[in-house]
Amino acid sequence: MAHSVLIAAPDQTTTYELRALVGELDDFTVVDVVESSATLAETIAQREPEIVLIHEQLGPTPVPQLIREITARRPGVALILLSEEFSPEVFSSAMDAGARGVLRYPTSLEDLGTRLTATAEWVTQMRRHLSSDTNDNEGSTRGRLVAVAGAKGGVGTTTLAVHLAHLAVTRVAGRSVCIVDLNLDNGDLADFLGISHRLDISDLAKVADDLSAQTIGSAIHRGPTGLATLVGPARIEDVGEVGDRETVLILAALRRQFDIVIADCGSSVTPASAAAVETADEVLLVATPDVLALRGVHHITESWKRLGARTVETVKVVLNDVSRDSDIQPDTASRLLPSAPLGTWLPSLQKSLQHGLNHQDPEFVRAPAWWSKIEVLAAELGVLPPGTVKLTDGAPRWSLMKPRADKPRKPKKSRRSRKTAQAEAGQATLEFVGMFPLILLILIVLWQVGLWGVSAAYAGHAADEAARAAGLGMAESEVRDQALDVVPGWFRGGMRVDVDAPDHVVTVRSNLPILFPSVSIDGLHYTSEVPIIEEDQ
Repeated sequence: MAHSVLIAAPDQTTTYELRALVGELDDFTVVDVVESSATLAETIAQREPEIVLIHEQLGPTPVPQLIREITARRPGVALILLSEEFSPEVFSSAMDAGARGVLRYPTSLEDLGTRLTATAEWVTQMRRHLSSDTNDNEGSTRGRLVAVAGAKGGVGTTTLAVHLAHLAVTRVAGRSVCIVDLNLDNGDLADFLGISHRLDISDLAKVADDLSAQTIGSAIHRGPTGLATLVGPARIEDVGEVGDRETVLILAALRRQFDIVIADCGSSVTPASAAAVETADEVLLVATPDVLALRGVHHITESWKRLGARTVETVKVVLNDVSRDSDIQPDTASRLLPSAPLGTWLPSLQKSLQHGLNHQDPEFVRAPAWWSKIEVLAAELGVLPPGTVKLTDGAPRWSLMKPRADKPRKPKKSRRSRKTAQAEAGQATLEFVGMFPLILLILIVLWQVGLWGVSAAYAGHAADEAARAAGLGMAESEVRDQALDVVPGWFRGGMRVDVDAPDHVVTVRSNLPILFPSVSIDGLHYTSEVPIIEEDQ
């Protein structure tokens, strides 16, 4: 079987010459070529070559940095540096970066064949060794790494990461679990759990090449449940200390000490979070049923693909905050995503989750519907051992969209639950009693304003009728009778009609009632004046 070779050169001429040389070797085949460092990582992830021939003038990223990044992420890939200057300094720099050899360029077919053959033997042995470690020792000496990322901010990434870690450490006795905050810029894992620790992940990054169990233990905070937490940088100037290489080394060291490692990667694609996503056994991408989050899934998975960290087929998408009132339901969301989401989605239980957030402890989240979903999700991610979660007839315990036909028997409430319900009911009663006087006062004010408005309208109407009668030449008593006839009986007692013939004005003065139509006080009245327009008989 021919060994696969990837050529990374700065121009087409160099690429053509190298491809022609490799093509003359029987045991080697060129799987792809790249002309920029920007696409090298993505191409390696897609093609998975055994050997990479990389020219020293490849850019824009410096070649030594490229070699260090690739060897850290993919130890089973060998890199050979092609250099026009073959000196001890160039050779030493390449070896320090992690290259398997250096070839003078232009090179001969014989030298290229010799170097590729030796490198191919090393790759075969290294991949056999890595495969043996994975198959034989993974369960006993290498913990499981789960990366949790968000499609955008506010989708519940940290909540899910913390609850998965809490469930893993409390459900299985003796299991060691560590949660890591890799949301370096905006991480709030320490505030979420109420942790204040002297050391953080940036302190480990500074000594990433010499990590010991004692060093890691000093930087980790252990809670009452046994959950270990590695918090993010406390100072913004320390964020730059944690790069992709340091992240790989730190996570590898944590996996040697813990059975489960959960990385909270946030919603931003950074070198540190991309390194965690690339090396993780499982990647969980959290989204909510809205357009912005669903678009964020496309954006973040495409970014991972371009970086060569993870393809969309290997990412598990879970929908959070789902309710009957959501405009986009899970069935619709599955058609808008690049890959189908998990069948397990998480219900909208904001009020229940706030108790755990406010108390900085997941134990205060007492929502069986939520934890049953977290259990199923943990089993799918391998956080809980197989057989830990048992479902009846293969169906979820609780469904928001389609409740089961056979109504399950309601569990018996504990004494504490009954006391809590009684306390809440009593509190609601006291709140209503306290608000009742205010409600009554508002109703009285509204009634009084309406009563005055009706009185003003009747007074104006009576004045109009009196002016019309006076214009027809009726006597003053007749004018008064005409005005009184157009208003109701309860209004007439407080109404006075005056005709001022010299000024040609009719004045109607009405007492304004207080709460009741027949109750008024002196001095509180409404006056309406209407000019008299004489009309022909």
